[in-house]
Parts: sequence; structure tokens; C-alpha cells
Amino acid sequence: MSHQTEFKKVLLSPPHATLGKKGITEEFILHVQHLLKKYKIIKIKMLKSIATKTNIRSIAEQISTSTNSYLLDIRGKTIIISKKKISKEN
Repeated sequence: MSHQTEFKKVLLSPPHATLGKKGITEEFILHVQHLLKKYKIIKIKMLKSIATKTNIRSIAEQISTSTNSYLLDIRGKTIIISKKKISKEN
């Protein structure tokens, strides 16, 4: 399965992880790393209490740098990250 097809599949699927009010903890980072190993591309949803318009991008970048992954997409309070860098265009 190509990475492009995988990206579209993840985009339409429910989130793999949810970032809650505790924020980015060591346990959350380990969980995301485990999910990335298993699925290669994952979707993370942020709860309303943690995500505001001003800090969604900074939270997403912090997660991607902490897990050594690439930030593929941000849609509202949902982000998609992957182990490999791919483009989301056709």
C-alpha cells in the first residue's frame, strides 16, 4: 500500500490517540512512538480543554519533534503524523 493511500485511509478513520488535559507527558510520547511503529501514520485528536487556536500548531510541532516524526496535516484540533515524510497532494 502506498503512503498516499495510507494517508487517505488514516484521514477518514477515527483517531488513534487523544491528547487530554494533562498535556504532552512522557507516557503520551511513548504511546505515540509505539503507535507510529505499528501503524507508520497516525491521527491524534486534541481535546477542547488543551487546544486553543493559538497553540494547536505549537503542540503539533512539539509532538512531532518529541517522537522524531513528520507533521503531515492539521485539521481543526486533529493532527496527522508519520514516520516518513510524504506529501498529501495527489
